[in-house]
Amino acid sequence: MKILSFLLILLSTSTLFAQNNLGPRLTAMGNNGSAVSDVWSLQANPAGITGIIQPTVSLNYIKHLFSDEISTQALVAVIPFKNNFVGLSFQRYGFSAYSENKVGFAYAKKFGDKLSTSINVNYHQIKITNYGTTTGFSIDAGVLYHFDKQFTFGAFVSNPSKQKFSNNEVAMQIPTSFNLGIGYSASDKVLIATTVSKTLNKPIDVSLGIDYSIIDLLSLRGGLSAKPFKQYAGFGLNYRKFLLDMATTYDANLGYAPQIAVGYAF
Repeated sequence: MKILSFLLILLSTSTLFAQNNLGPRLTAMGNNGSAVSDVWSLQANPAGITGIIQPTVSLNYIKHLFSDEISTQALVAVIPFKNNFVGLSFQRYGFSAYSENKVGFAYAKKFGDKLSTSINVNYHQIKITNYGTTTGFSIDAGVLYHFDKQFTFGAFVSNPSKQKFSNNEVAMQIPTSFNLGIGYSASDKVLIATTVSKTLNKPIDVSLGIDYSIIDLLSLRGGLSAKPFKQYAGFGLNYRKFLLDMATTYDANLGYAPQIAVGYAF
């Protein structure tokens, strides 16, 4: 099983590493985070953390069903103070013989009620048994602009300087991607979001998602993405300061990948 898992990773690592863990809410909306405010915006467009009112922490777990051994764990935390916001993120993907780790530190700032900007510094590490370890650094930048109470525009670029890993024996690159998104609040209960993404050396991807708050306690979510074609669904529970979100992704080649996140707003 370990050999099979390792072969699967080698065949798909560039894609897997390029996809940040966006948390169940943004994932269920079709991985739409460029123009949506959420604690997991740290992994999508850090400018989105400027919508966080209270210090918030969230822990996420993803089970990859094509292998019993492979999983993803992630943790995010955001602390707001006046118009400034600080965020910390950690993500690990893999199993005992192979792992990808990423640690990020973000700073975002609001300029009035409309404009927010952010910068995120990341430390990357890949560990492969019998092959060694390689590390690298990258910088991301994002912006969020509220046209009015309904429309929000977001832009996010990841690793624009095309930084690489330090060890030439592990031939992997830190992905560079460009993302443009629009969020539309159709009402107090319905949020629709779409994102156009381009990762270098890969096709342009377009995604669409919706978040429908049935009641204050419960939200239902769904989404689609084009390249590759994937389907997403999930729900969220918000009880006082506790947050529980669940989602699943369906890929025709890799099957289902369910995930759960538990959060707390202090």
